[in-house]
Amino acid sequence: MKRVVTTTLLAAALLVNAHGFASCEESPSRIVKLVVGAPAGGGIDIVARLIEPVMSQSLGQKIIVDNRPGANQSIGAGFVAHSPPDGYTMLISTSGPVTNALSAPVSYDPATAFQPISRVMTSPFFLVVPEKSKFKTVGDLIAAGKDPSQVIRYGHPGPGTATHLATALLNKVAGTNFVGIPYRGSAGQIQDTISGELQFGLLAAPDALSRRNDGLRILGVSGATRSVLAPDIPTIAEQGVPGYDVALWHGLFAPSQTPRPVVERLRAALGSAQKDEGNRARFLALGMEPVLDTPEEFSAIVKTQQEKDSALVKELDLKTQ
Repeated sequence: MKRVVTTTLLAAALLVNAHGFASCEESPSRIVKLVVGAPAGGGIDIVARLIEPVMSQSLGQKIIVDNRPGANQSIGAGFVAHSPPDGYTMLISTSGPVTNALSAPVSYDPATAFQPISRVMTSPFFLVVPEKSKFKTVGDLIAAGKDPSQVIRYGHPGPGTATHLATALLNKVAGTNFVGIPYRGSAGQIQDTISGELQFGLLAAPDALSRRNDGLRILGVSGATRSVLAPDIPTIAEQGVPGYDVALWHGLFAPSQTPRPVVERLRAALGSAQKDEGNRARFLALGMEPVLDTPEEFSAIVKTQQEKDSALVKELDLKTQ
């Protein structure tokens, strides 16, 4: 009888472990990993560390931010894609690693490897030039980019990243011939833009706003409307590129096949972090708007982004190198 009871308890324990914490109210029984596919200190790492404390409190269990940088966030994304779908491993990512395989080779299928939970934030890109650049408006830059006698270089943090695709799209709709230079992350790109080695770049809000008038000058905003943090800066669309509307987002993902109750529990914890007044103020100060989607809403956003990215990569024949 003792052996039967022990075996039954072991089987029950394994079943619980396989399916994670099984209800919206139940707390996880061990530490939860929030994987960031980038080094500590960058924009996405800052966002992860903003939401972690309140999410931990909401879950009733400690969340640790686990930085696994490399291959344009694909190393971290691959780790999560191959983790058990039990709620103990999450990914916070920009669109690239989960909407296209341009950072190939990757060990997972971006279209099927993840369960979208919700976007965490959204923000426009800021088009920046060196502070002493001759370009005073986006129109000036566009004109130079159409001139075959000039070589206008921009940097991006690697093939397939949101920045890379956003600038490739600008090239397409503006009819320019800007030359993209890949970097391993954004730090080198920013420094080379400040020095003038690169003529311009699209940067996330924290990177652009923190260096405004301190090495960089902002010429335009990539969204449909002006940023509340820089209302004096016109959109790129206002300056001769009608229809150009691109936003950066960071999203929260679980491995594919994670049970819906577990997904809802994680989403509820994110919701607590988004509603926290201190967090919201910090997001807005960084030029980011906190967002809470349903899994269905975010899945639709990811699917649309996958389709757009795939079409752009194919049309422009974008490569991994």
